[in-house]
Amino acid sequence: MASKFYAVKKGRKPGIYLTWPEAQKQISGFSGAQFKSFPSKEEALDFINPPEESQIDWSASDTIEAYVDGSFDRVNNRYSYGVVIVKNDQIVTTFNQAAADPRYTESFQIAGEVFGALAAIRWAIQAGYAAINIRYDYLGIEQWARGLWKTNKPVSKDYVQAFKELAPHITVRFQKEKAHTGVAYNEMADQLAKQALNK
Repeated sequence: MASKFYAVKKGRKPGIYLTWPEAQKQISGFSGAQFKSFPSKEEALDFINPPEESQIDWSASDTIEAYVDGSFDRVNNRYSYGVVIVKNDQIVTTFNQAAADPRYTESFQIAGEVFGALAAIRWAIQAGYAAINIRYDYLGIEQWARGLWKTNKPVSKDYVQAFKELAPHITVRFQKEKAHTGVAYNEMADQLAKQALNK
């Protein structure tokens, strides 16, 4: 029986592999690869296809989408976020905020986007939604939350801790958006983040 199961979520051929060399072939040189090892096959399968996420009807009334983006003011050492909450292609609400916590300013606009994601999740929980789809620019928003990237800076450590506290209350799906590609809500989130720095 295999002592470890290697789950390749994004790679040349996603799936479960019983040896590291087999898994490595699928991810080596593959841009945006996602993989992790698990002690059981069930956990590995759940990683590839999260059960609660795959069972959700994302058009249902208790689900919501949030576009998040961050910005940074190098002159005043402040970071910010913009959030656009959308349901059925209609804007429900927007919000933004800037801050200058010295623990996080070294991460520039990443700090803003991270806290924007958390703000969106908190809003959705308070509004009574069962699931939220976070549409983001920076890959760490998903990778840190999923435990795929190391948390070696205050912003990532605190983000993961806050996410773990929120996760039991709502199902979170992550969807990467390419920055500045004309997606209207994404551009709006970007502008909201910039506006927060001018307040």
